[in-house]
Amino acid sequence: MKFTSRFEAFGRELIGQRIFSYGTFSKARGVLNHLAGVSENKVRGVQSCGSPNLSSGKFGAVIMKTTASAQDTPVTVILGWNSSRGKHLKKYSKIFEDKSFDTICVPAKPVNTFLRPGTKVKTIGLYILDLLVDLNCQKRPVFLYAFSNGGCALFFHIMEVLSYPTTAYYQAVPVVGTIFDSCPINPDIKSLQATRESVTDMIKNPIMKAALWYSMTAFIPPVIYLNGTVKRFMSGMIESPLLCPQLILYSKTDKFAPYQDIDSYIQARRHKGIHVTSKCWNSSEHVNHYREHTDEYLQELNAFTDFCLTSYHDQKK
Repeated sequence: MKFTSRFEAFGRELIGQRIFSYGTFSKARGVLNHLAGVSENKVRGVQSCGSPNLSSGKFGAVIMKTTASAQDTPVTVILGWNSSRGKHLKKYSKIFEDKSFDTICVPAKPVNTFLRPGTKVKTIGLYILDLLVDLNCQKRPVFLYAFSNGGCALFFHIMEVLSYPTTAYYQAVPVVGTIFDSCPINPDIKSLQATRESVTDMIKNPIMKAALWYSMTAFIPPVIYLNGTVKRFMSGMIESPLLCPQLILYSKTDKFAPYQDIDSYIQARRHKGIHVTSKCWNSSEHVNHYREHTDEYLQELNAFTDFCLTSYHDQKK
């Protein structure tokens, strides 16, 4: 018993400190000083690092302001996958920077996604909305761009507080389009094996890998069965009052995001009358579709954002 208790404590320490600090934006260099003319001291948790376009915020948030930024410039919020790093999300930010969009990149940590989906993840989601409001995005077209479980968990909380009149952020910013890469999937017990693999694959030390595997096996099932956020996640995603167009990018060979789950979500949203564009490749790895199908990926992304912005501006006329 003593050995088991010590092993569990060791696993908790790994989860809380060493493993999941890997790949965050702790050394990122920025969230912008002045987005849309807002002074730095009005933006929550934002610190300049000497660049007029780049600064850093809480929870690893990084915001890039393009040189063409203005009061009506579109903003894309990039919600990264678990243990995503600055160099990973930067290439997606660059897609939108080249279109003269401003971007906010926020990484995800597995310990939050899998063990604190209704507390810490919600806190980060609310902080992102604080940033958008403080940075005068109430009248700017906003895209939400989520990757895998980590990004989709953040999206879920942002979606909820924007969609329901009982929240302080109801319709706070105009979301004109949502983009999903390798998600959403149903967070049930069947996905536990894939979840463990997705997290432990990056761990090289066999002892640490075994400890992490054990810890996830012990601690994640109770979250799946008992956590209210997890239990309502997929139904909430399907029933979401956020009615803007959606783009979903996935593949049939992604072992961490079963295409059947994503197919079911697409069909359910279309049944509700939502405009859903999807691209399912026959072969590409998890959150690697852009790298493996660059031209097609960009074509889908550009066509979708153009469609959303045209619809948004037509509705304003």
